[in-house]
Amino acid sequence: MCSRDLRPASSRHCRLLACLPYRWLAHEWENCSASFKRKEVYRKVKCVNENQLQVDESFCDPATKPPSSKTCRVSSSKYVVLTGQLSQCSESCGLGYQQRITYCVGIRSVQSRHVHGLRTVAYRECPVEPSKYIYKCNVKGCSQAATWTVGKWTKCSASCGVGTKQRRVECMTDNGVSSDLCLPRLKPDARKFCHEKECEILTTCKDMQIKKGIRKDGEYLLNIKGRMIKIYCLGMHLENPKEYLTLIKGEAENFSEVYGYRLQNPYECPFNGSRRQDCACRNDYLAAGFTVFSKIRFDVASMQIKTTDFLFAQTILGRAVPFATAGDCYSAARCPQGQFSINLAGTGLRLSSTVRWIAQGNYATADIHKSHHGKPKDQLNKNKLNKMVLKYMEDVEDFVENVFLTQLLVSSFKYSENSDILGSSKQGNLPFRFKL
Repeated sequence: MCSRDLRPASSRHCRLLACLPYRWLAHEWENCSASFKRKEVYRKVKCVNENQLQVDESFCDPATKPPSSKTCRVSSSKYVVLTGQLSQCSESCGLGYQQRITYCVGIRSVQSRHVHGLRTVAYRECPVEPSKYIYKCNVKGCSQAATWTVGKWTKCSASCGVGTKQRRVECMTDNGVSSDLCLPRLKPDARKFCHEKECEILTTCKDMQIKKGIRKDGEYLLNIKGRMIKIYCLGMHLENPKEYLTLIKGEAENFSEVYGYRLQNPYECPFNGSRRQDCACRNDYLAAGFTVFSKIRFDVASMQIKTTDFLFAQTILGRAVPFATAGDCYSAARCPQGQFSINLAGTGLRLSSTVRWIAQGNYATADIHKSHHGKPKDQLNKNKLNKMVLKYMEDVEDFVENVFLTQLLVSSFKYSENSDILGSSKQGNLPFRFKL
């Protein structure tokens, strides 16, 4: 038996170097699937002491520092925005709201297994902006009691004679909201005729002067054969004022002319009757003239115009030519050159259909074009008239008295919106009547 006292020792104390108080502390890695926009993920690595407090990295051994980044092996993801259908309106009538739910879904491909996975992602990670998902809706109007409401009648539109009155008519609910639930057959009238008193019938400028006490010249509405026509009253301060009709279309479309050129061979009609300054002509016809009109003298009693009243006419050259009159001594052939134009558009009157131009003199001819819907195709325009007048003023120097070869006689008016007449004449009279 062995003696226990002589048994050798199985352990002993040893003394090594003191333990280092500093070490590296590594945090967990970021999730690669959550970092789909980056190719690498990171983790925090720091140097700490024995109390787990971070110290400067110089205290730790650089050779033993764990890695702080690594490459993700997850393939790139694609995204799909999924939009659901609109929900039902929150209200069965009136104003409500609808909601549409929208998802952004990431499609992650795992190449090694050739499978795809779907996952919802937050919109801050989704590359597509979300659309509006709450909308107002108004399915139909809520059933409410609605009735027609009316306002006050306006004053009569005419101070005398027949006029109209108007008022507001609306379909309203009990709470004052506009509605379309009222029955149309029960809708009250919004307009009605009214008659305050009989109007004074003023047919002449004299009536206007006496009954209204007007003493100022100007445009006034007169009752011409039952229609209201604007007439210019002249001499309202005198005992017998005169009536004139203002030509709305102006002087460019209301003129009279006696042509001053004469062919050296009076039996020709060169250039198919068209005007040419290079014709074999003499510019010596002493009766030549060109007159434009802005107003014409109008006798409201007889419905006639006085064609030789030149108060509101301008003779641009030569002799004054009466209204709607033309003439020339250009050729003995059928080749009229003198021209006139009448345009009564806007006056409310037009020429009677019985109006005829009567030619006078030797070898007299006339060519009249009428239009009730605008200008005749061959009517002179303003520029052409101006050029013609300038040419005449250059060529014509002296004029002497002569008998006018064309004269406008009286007739009557008709009501109309438009009335244009263009004529060419050698010599002639015009029975001229305006009708209502």
